[in-house]
Amino acid sequence: MTEIPPTQPPGWYYAQGDPAGTQRYWDGAAWQGGPQAVPGAEAAGGIAGGYTKATLPSPWVRLLARIVDGLILFIPALIIGIIVGGTAGGVGGFSASGVSTDGSTIVAGLLAGLIGLAYEYYFLAKDGATPGKKIMSIKVVLEDGNPLGSDGAIRRLILAAAGIVPIIGGIIGFVVGIGTIIMIFTDDRRQVPADKVAKSLVVKA
Repeated sequence: MTEIPPTQPPGWYYAQGDPAGTQRYWDGAAWQGGPQAVPGAEAAGGIAGGYTKATLPSPWVRLLARIVDGLILFIPALIIGIIVGGTAGGVGGFSASGVSTDGSTIVAGLLAGLIGLAYEYYFLAKDGATPGKKIMSIKVVLEDGNPLGSDGAIRRLILAAAGIVPIIGGIIGFVVGIGTIIMIFTDDRRQVPADKVAKSLVVKA
């Protein structure tokens, strides 16, 4: 973080490296505290937590990040499908497939879904970004600009967890998936259903 010259009087200033639309207190020698949203920033085009619309990634970037994560998760899902003897539904952790006569498809779908949830939770709770998001240089934060954390990650995965429930999970996953695609293009903050539940934002890293 760039230090302000000692001749600069104490006051609130933007600190290089902090989110756009934020400021920190400079005591004349060093920064004190963390970044705070500039009063009136939202009225001037800000979103929340000091972020502006310019810090939101395009829907296509977010979709590409999801595709990368889906490709990563396809490998364990395929292995599970072969071992269990069914078609591994729920690749990416969002839904379970239909029902087979021996129940193998349900088992494969549940295992693949649980792996997907564990994958998302670990990376989101750790630093707010799955490998796909890291590759696309985006991350998930809370609306106030703070890190997502474990609690935020859990809230963000509630709908995904509902999507792996056998039989009805497919319906839930389909509805949430359609809502996600629509909202990522139409919502002012590009918040999809998972973001609404967790009160989170996806921003450029």
